[in-house]
Amino acid sequence: MRKKALIQSKISAQWAHEWKSTPKGSHLRKIDNALPAIYTRKLYGSLPRNRAYLLTQLRTGHNWLSTYAKAHKFRDDDHCVCGAQETVTHVLVDCPSLRELRRELRKEVGDAFSSISNLLGGSAEGRKGKPDTVSRSRTVNAVLDFAEASQRFRSRAPRGQPNNGNGN
Repeated sequence: MRKKALIQSKISAQWAHEWKSTPKGSHLRKIDNALPAIYTRKLYGSLPRNRAYLLTQLRTGHNWLSTYAKAHKFRDDDHCVCGAQETVTHVLVDCPSLRELRRELRKEVGDAFSSISNLLGGSAEGRKGKPDTVSRSRTVNAVLDFAEASQRFRSRAPRGQPNNGNGN
């Protein structure tokens, strides 16, 4: 049993080193510096598939917003309806068109609103354990409610499907 734990530990350390040293995933690393982390798998596994898909869009930047659509030549411009560049941060924090909806989000998440990393269930400080998993989950669910209500994001995943935690 000890040998198995040692092998798993070495594999995990190697994966963490590769993750931190690759240029890919830089957007996600800004949101969650503690990756790879067990709490992330638990967070995604606790969500229905359509909400896990939406959280992935928000955390990775691979979404249906204008900035991504322009970068992939689906649109000619990257502007929001308000005229600013439409990014995840803009939609969650800045867009004046969503002011009323955002007021409810701020009330729900409290101090977590101060950081995009906190809003999206990340850990900018590099914490690895599970010190605030309940409030983190509550915050992420409030952000997902906001994102769905904003109608700026689309999901190809069926609504309400349970997420069995293994990617299906």
